[in-house]
Amino acid sequence: MSETFITTQGPDGEDVLDWRENTIVDALRFHALRTPDLKLYTLLGDGENETDGITAIELDQHAKDLGSWLKRLLPEKARAILLYDNSLDYIRGLMACLVSGIIPVSGVHPKAFGARDRFLAIRDDSEASAVIGNKSVLAEFQKVCGPPDDGSRFLWIPTDSGRLPAGTQTFTPHSDDLALIQYTSGSTRTPRGVLLTHRNIAHNLFRQAKAFGYRRGDCGVNWLPLSHDMGLIGGALITLGTGGRCVLLAPEHVAEKPVRWLRAISKYRATLSGGPDFMYGLCARTIDDEDLHGLDLSCWEIAFNGAEYIRPDTMQNFYRKFSPVGFDSQSFFSCYGLAEATLLVTASTRGQGVRFQTFSRHSLSCGQATASKEPLDQRQLASCGAIFEDIRIVIADEETNEKLPDGRVGEIRIQSPGVSPGYVNRKAENERVFGGGVAGEQGTFLRTGDRGFVCDGELYVVGRQDNRITVGENILDPEDIIACLTKYADDIRMFSTTVFLESRNQEAPLVIATELPSASEVDKTALGQSIGKTVCERFPVQKCRVVFLRVGSMLKTPSGKIRVGEMREYLKSEHPNVLGEELYVQAGTPQVRILKFAHGKV
Repeated sequence: MSETFITTQGPDGEDVLDWRENTIVDALRFHALRTPDLKLYTLLGDGENETDGITAIELDQHAKDLGSWLKRLLPEKARAILLYDNSLDYIRGLMACLVSGIIPVSGVHPKAFGARDRFLAIRDDSEASAVIGNKSVLAEFQKVCGPPDDGSRFLWIPTDSGRLPAGTQTFTPHSDDLALIQYTSGSTRTPRGVLLTHRNIAHNLFRQAKAFGYRRGDCGVNWLPLSHDMGLIGGALITLGTGGRCVLLAPEHVAEKPVRWLRAISKYRATLSGGPDFMYGLCARTIDDEDLHGLDLSCWEIAFNGAEYIRPDTMQNFYRKFSPVGFDSQSFFSCYGLAEATLLVTASTRGQGVRFQTFSRHSLSCGQATASKEPLDQRQLASCGAIFEDIRIVIADEETNEKLPDGRVGEIRIQSPGVSPGYVNRKAENERVFGGGVAGEQGTFLRTGDRGFVCDGELYVVGRQDNRITVGENILDPEDIIACLTKYADDIRMFSTTVFLESRNQEAPLVIATELPSASEVDKTALGQSIGKTVCERFPVQKCRVVFLRVGSMLKTPSGKIRVGEMREYLKSEHPNVLGEELYVQAGTPQVRILKFAHGKV
């Protein structure tokens, strides 16, 4: 088989997956023959010590053994939910499905908040006929999860029940075959099952390898949930696509003690690792100076930051904290992607850091990216990198579908070999999201639901369409409001704060809900007034209702994003997790406030 595996040579002659003709199954078989003893994955089961590991030849054989057994229980193209902890068993189960023609369904991390409800929703939506996982996890879920509402047969299949008989490879997937159903996080709406073909995945792995400048010997550390697209495709499968090495940790172990992430990078001399912006902030705030002893982060060449708003303050604080132990600010690496495009869409360049530019907050709210000299009107945005040659990005007017010129804010639309065929069982939505065009452009484009613009050939993301706040003719972005609060108001954390309008009524206050890290020591009246003043000084807002919540009460997705719509409903009624509220009213009429904002004088 190795003679027929067509590889693409990277800049240093390394072998990477050829997305045009091969699949991730081909990649595993290739590495099993070419470098059988390469230890692809290492698991730190307690977040610190090695408890499992697997080589290329071992993973290839286990996939065949388990895959052959699954084929006896399930028909080809049956759908099976992966229900594993963040362990090598997740990868073993995934590859067993792929080599046997079974469609794995990814999207449930069993230890995440709300995992059982999410499992039931995904089971019913995906039309899965089975779930595979370890006995202990399956037993917990089976106790509280009844049979499907439609009465269909559903199998609970433990994959750790004993030694499996030797299996063989009897199914060869083709590039256009459905490979995986990946569920979205559901931060702004009900999670969707994204259909991904083998070509979608292979192309994205190829793009990642090119963007990262992947070199032979690169090692990654992944703590992100394997049930999430960034953890699975950007953390685990890139290892198979390139023949690299990956060290796995569980997200709950890193959340409990963030320094475990950095210790793994230091110990295994990892060159590639990252996550959302909040994790960099968490490390900078919570890791004590004494924990820096023994750390050496000079090996870390790509510290990718994606999946949410990228804040310059976060990066500055992280660099100040960890530069004494070798971290280089040029290692920061910004990227933009989404599950509907498999994962990565744009990225910065290895070794060049993240580029920030300052724009007028008011101009952005009116749909134009221009500079501003007024400090209160300035908003810093991170470039998400250059646009790849085989991916087309168009900024379009969401109403007219016309292409907008560079510097105009509109909906980001994508045309790429990595774009999914669509969602599971959502025909009308698929036509709107995946089947639409752009006036004057050929072919269909994915409507991302993200607002952004192109400047100097690079993509900048402004915010989500679903989260935007409209005040008069101005569009405000919650991420910008929260970023201002975390910079100018004490005790505010970006990953535990959300912002929305109480109602469509123009007189309704802006609601700012935030968790208090130390409720007993905080003067809520003073903090509420400070928050309201900070917002009203910088935005055309006259009233702010500040709601203080207990730590841990913010509703979030498995990947840590706040479920804004659910929080809006959650706060409509009295709740024991609400510690208090403050109403701030800015002096001056709304008309005067908006006029000042229009001239960058707020």
